[in-house]
Amino acid sequence: MIMNNLKGECYALVQAVVCARDIFCRAPGCCNLATAAHHLYKRDRMATAFNPRYVIGLCNDCHSWAHAEPDEFREWVISWMGADEYEYGHQLSLTVARHVDFEAIRDNLKQELKKYKKS
Repeated sequence: MIMNNLKGECYALVQAVVCARDIFCRAPGCCNLATAAHHLYKRDRMATAFNPRYVIGLCNDCHSWAHAEPDEFREWVISWMGADEYEYGHQLSLTVARHVDFEAIRDNLKQELKKYKKS
């Protein structure tokens, strides 16, 4: 049970970090506040799930678009971040994380969030 609580805390922290980092929705043509953190690769893939590099801030409407039109969204992400970076993240997301230290992840995300809160 403790592990699930830590994992949930890590998901909440990565959302807070990404929304604090991006401030505004990153979707094309949108200027709403970022209120949702969208994982570019499946959220259950531990190799990228808590790496803010592979999570972007979106508003709720654009987050719905990302889930409703995944192919269109993926094409936009590739054009935005570049095919090589997207493929690198994709390959990383496919690696198996045999041991996930949620305490260390939580602590790192808290430190990163502090950087954005000071700005």
